[in-house]
Amino acid sequence: MKITIQRQDYTAALDAVRPLTIERRINEPSVCELWLSLPANGSLATPARFKSLAVTGDDGTIYFTGYIAVSPLPEYSGMGLEGPRYRLAIQAVSDEILLDQLLMPPSSGIAASNAGTLLAALVAHTGSAALSAPTTSLSTAVGAFAPEPGATWSKSAGQAAGMARAAYRALSGALTLSSVQTTVHPLNESDGSLSLESLSFTASVKRGLANDVTVCGENEPVAYVTEYFLGDGATVEFNLAADPYFPAASQSTVISELFNEAQINEAVWGDTGGLGYMTIGAGGLAMNGGNGIDGETLLEWLDPVEMNGTLLLETVGVTLAPGSVGILAGFFSGLVTAPNCTAGLQATAAVGTGVVTLQPIVQGVAAGTTFVLNPANQYTFRVRVHCPESNRIHAVYYSYGDSGLIGAGGGGAIAPGKIQIEIQEFVDGVGGAPVTLYDGAVTYLPGICYVAPVSSINLIGTMRAVNLTNLGSGWVVSTPPGGGAYTRRVGTAAEAAECHLERTGKLTFYIGSTPLPGEHIAVSYRTIGRAVGRAVNSASQAALAEAGSPSVATWIGSVTSPPARCSADCRNAALVMEQAAVSESALWNGTYKGTRTSFAADVWPGDALLLNAPSTDLNVQVVVRTVKVTYGASYPDLVNYEITFANDWADDLAIKTSATVPANTWLPAAIAPTVLANLDWLTVTPLSGNTVTVNTGVTPPSGGGFEIRLRDFAFMPGEDPTLVLRGSETSLTFSRVSASDRFYIRMYDGSTPPNYSEFSTALFINLPLTS
Repeated sequence: MKITIQRQDYTAALDAVRPLTIERRINEPSVCELWLSLPANGSLATPARFKSLAVTGDDGTIYFTGYIAVSPLPEYSGMGLEGPRYRLAIQAVSDEILLDQLLMPPSSGIAASNAGTLLAALVAHTGSAALSAPTTSLSTAVGAFAPEPGATWSKSAGQAAGMARAAYRALSGALTLSSVQTTVHPLNESDGSLSLESLSFTASVKRGLANDVTVCGENEPVAYVTEYFLGDGATVEFNLAADPYFPAASQSTVISELFNEAQINEAVWGDTGGLGYMTIGAGGLAMNGGNGIDGETLLEWLDPVEMNGTLLLETVGVTLAPGSVGILAGFFSGLVTAPNCTAGLQATAAVGTGVVTLQPIVQGVAAGTTFVLNPANQYTFRVRVHCPESNRIHAVYYSYGDSGLIGAGGGGAIAPGKIQIEIQEFVDGVGGAPVTLYDGAVTYLPGICYVAPVSSINLIGTMRAVNLTNLGSGWVVSTPPGGGAYTRRVGTAAEAAECHLERTGKLTFYIGSTPLPGEHIAVSYRTIGRAVGRAVNSASQAALAEAGSPSVATWIGSVTSPPARCSADCRNAALVMEQAAVSESALWNGTYKGTRTSFAADVWPGDALLLNAPSTDLNVQVVVRTVKVTYGASYPDLVNYEITFANDWADDLAIKTSATVPANTWLPAAIAPTVLANLDWLTVTPLSGNTVTVNTGVTPPSGGGFEIRLRDFAFMPGEDPTLVLRGSETSLTFSRVSASDRFYIRMYDGSTPPNYSEFSTALFINLPLTS
């Protein structure tokens, strides 16, 4: 065994009283501990903190590379001829300690990706080149990823790898990422490689067979509400009938950039195209032109953004010189080029004069009103994008059972969107009223977009700040008496908004934006419920019943990672878990002790042991969770392994669970229900004092139609007092019954019993009836 510290050989100084140990845990840094007795003549310097340390076997196996994590501690070992002698306790942490020492930038999350790309993105967020990203990308799909606030790099990397049922490793300055059980170590009783006396299985009642699994998740958005109020010229506060759905506070701020550092922060912003086209100066971001090619000179946020709820992208303090050409405050659905711009502002320059004109660009096409810029003034550009869906990306869940890898989930919700684009001019620091340049809707809003505050063909000017905020699920539209409907600006007063929506269910208008007498106010939002899903393994229940055993074995709890943000996620997690939980192999766990000579290769967490013992009819593959490597000074090397192993249902691996059942969970959950599309396209076409007409926007299934009720979660065949109407026409008209009506609408099919939309589209009408 060779031990080097800062590339100097310390092998001879290894103290034989205590063994060298290396503790390895799946998706965590490795820790090496050893003791050195340095020669009295001073030929070897006392190692210092953060010096590199490597442990290499005589056969070339690299067991550990890392850095001394704490100052070596002396331990009295006896009296020598030179006086008291000490051995030094050395503790080192594997290479990722270099990234763990760095402050990770705050992140509201990274939209759908694959495991390799996600790990590479986490490396990029450190801004460090100390470790190279994986050379071979693991393409296993993962859903939306949100690191824990304040988490170290290794904590986030372990979380990301775990979601893909993978294991990362930092060794020799490089990261590797591979699926769990990619490397299999066969141990056979017949050839002597398996030592039965060194194998121990652990009996546990923590979890047993389960063939009826209920998974609880996070709070999710449920009903699609449009609530109507009537302005009176004085009222500025309106109480909603239900609390609106908001994302977690930690996910509300996506981007907050003041450009007040010495240079562009490459831990959060992508390559700007080089050549000094974008720099940081006294006025913030300086835009110094471009190479004339669309999409090659960019300021692009590194992480793709999930287009969910209401997003506000704001570029503050922008100046543009004559001749400027490019796109500002843009959301892009792919490559950051004009044809892929979902929403943004496009700057063009007049031939000859160079006068700059701004015009919204929506789905790659110029739209809305133009605005001529004054190069002497500053401007703030705001792009608001609203989607009725708050979870566009579904999680992916993995486990392992008797038949191999199990997986379910992925994909996401297809949804329409609404877009509002405005510009606010500042003359000598005084802001004018914002001017709306575009207020419209799109039939399809991408599930994820890339955010580029600047895409320069030849933009010359400055930008003081960039902000991207998730405002929750709310969107407000006003219709004044005798006028047309228009979007109210939602946000804070600092964002020149007209109103804001509170988590407690209150809509408040700012001074100067009070609704007029007779003005109809339509507030769209999602209500809040608890995500839950259930799956049953009928084959297991039938087999148990046939054997004369109780046929039902339940498990109920919560899934914490990958996060179950909606009931669809919960159903997918339950489906995967019930398949694993009925597998005999999924419950195997225990320990094994062996020597390096028993294995063809070094053993790491995430590897698998293939245990074959014909004498006990054992033939099973188990997942290595921890490895303790022990070495005492010897020649040749005598390296011992203490291995713990556990399969997916015996101990959480890719799916992290909790026994907690939230208090607002509605149980029992339906078993793998068939759900129809939600009516998030529904529009109200006129709304009078006595009647309501809606257009559902979709054609119902054969034999089905649309059902309107006075109460939610009460949809069923037959007649009862809560039923208002059933009909198969796309356009439906029904009567109001009070000045505070509540109507819930779902689509149903021709099945017996019928299947319904998962969530209702609701109309809450707080308007007086007319005679």
